Amino acid sequence: MNEPVIGSVCTSRAGHDKGRAFLIVGIFDEQHVLLSDGVTRKLARPKKKKLTHLRVEPQKAGEIAKKFAENQEILDADVRKALQLYGYNNG
Repeated sequence: MNEPVIGSVCTSRAGHDKGRAFLIVGIFDEQHVLLSDGVTRKLARPKKKKLTHLRVEPQKAGEIAKKFAENQEILDADVRKALQLYGYNNG
């Protein structure tokens, strides 16, 4: 499994959101991350999910990770755009 870092693309393997793509927007603890897809789970209210329920993809949204590192504002549209760039379309 790829190492979960902020800006990594991942897909849900379990739960009602199975198959949906998300960006990791925060590391909660060793077993949980915070996720956003810019549509149903926006940055203002990210989803907390166990790493065992996720498949971390090799793609990383570098521009979003850079903005997080520099404490710049990130919009839900940025998250949606990053996911679409890698071919994930959640609707």
